[in-house]
Amino acid sequence: MSDLIRNILKLVFWLCLTATVYTYFLYPLLLMALSRLTRRRLRHQAIISSTVSSNDELLLPSIVMVISAYNEVDVLPAKIANCRAIDYPADKIHFLIGSDGSDDGTAKILRRISDDCFTTLHSRIRRGKVRMLNRLMEMPLKSDVVVFSDANTMYQPDAIRHLVRHFHDPRVGCVIGKLELTASSDDSDACQPEGLYWRYENRIKRLEDVFGAVPSINGGIFAIRRHLFEELPGQTVTEDQVLGMKIMARGYRCRFAEKACARETVSNWAGELRRRIRISAGNFQSLFLVPQILHPRLGRVCFAFVSHKLLRWLVPFFLAGMLIANILLVGQPFYGSTLLLQSLFYLSGLIGATLGKLGSLPKILAVPRYFIAMNAAILLGLARFLTHRQPTTWAKAMRHRPD
Repeated sequence: MSDLIRNILKLVFWLCLTATVYTYFLYPLLLMALSRLTRRRLRHQAIISSTVSSNDELLLPSIVMVISAYNEVDVLPAKIANCRAIDYPADKIHFLIGSDGSDDGTAKILRRISDDCFTTLHSRIRRGKVRMLNRLMEMPLKSDVVVFSDANTMYQPDAIRHLVRHFHDPRVGCVIGKLELTASSDDSDACQPEGLYWRYENRIKRLEDVFGAVPSINGGIFAIRRHLFEELPGQTVTEDQVLGMKIMARGYRCRFAEKACARETVSNWAGELRRRIRISAGNFQSLFLVPQILHPRLGRVCFAFVSHKLLRWLVPFFLAGMLIANILLVGQPFYGSTLLLQSLFYLSGLIGATLGKLGSLPKILAVPRYFIAMNAAILLGLARFLTHRQPTTWAKAMRHRPD
């Protein structure tokens, strides 16, 4: 092997390693440093908005919560009860729930609702979540703010109050809340890394909020200004991410309301993988639907999006490049050691996948299994996007009834 090829392989190895380490570890550390520059200003704004929204009910915006449901008979009664328990002035909140071709009794549950604050819609034909959301948003909405939720996402009573207080800043176009995941005792071991991942993500969103750029959206607890809604293309897969990106591309900010909490049950391992593949396909699609998000004029938003989102979607290619380069450089002592470390990591993931099928998984193997599976899901999602095989309707992940 010539010195030129060897040097190219070393460059590939270190670039791939640096990009992977950066997006998962160095970017959060950089955020910690950058956020110190804006922490005092944002804390002052938070105090002002908190005081206004807490002390003057007249200044609270009118709200409509929009929910698209498909075969949610197991969770819908709990969701309706959860909506009724939300602490918000009754004359300023309304709920729109659409049944997208449900055939499990969801429509019957909706028809039995007699509260004036609920409006329901049932489509006999299943057209997908996006088309149902577009139909719901076409209905007369006398509201300042729209809150998007999922049928299996249960809000804390004060969650919406914490969401809307950020809209006192006219520069804010959308706000996301904090999603907490729960699982049954049967699935807690298998899905433990998912909860760990979400805690890690919430920590990054907290730092991004202080920094002034939150590039990712939680579709289960997500609010926007009503006038900023744009009808979404019917083929959209991840409507929450696309809508948030459109709003940010127009120059509005997205905030993370950490105190606006909601919980959601984690499905089984296979269900979460299917969901991840679908989300990955939608993520790649979102870049083509909203390419403006990568424009340098967006400044912090562009920087955060590339660092937090785009590089994460490219990690499978970084891992492949790093492994291939490492194999070709194995004759050198240092790269022999790094290849051994990579091999042990991937072997741990494969062992974890095998033991997981048998129902027993040591925690030390859960993280590599999860990391490998999620990056494999990104590749499968990309393949679905490129081959146009990701439908806008989806098979629901099996989730447990809320407590």
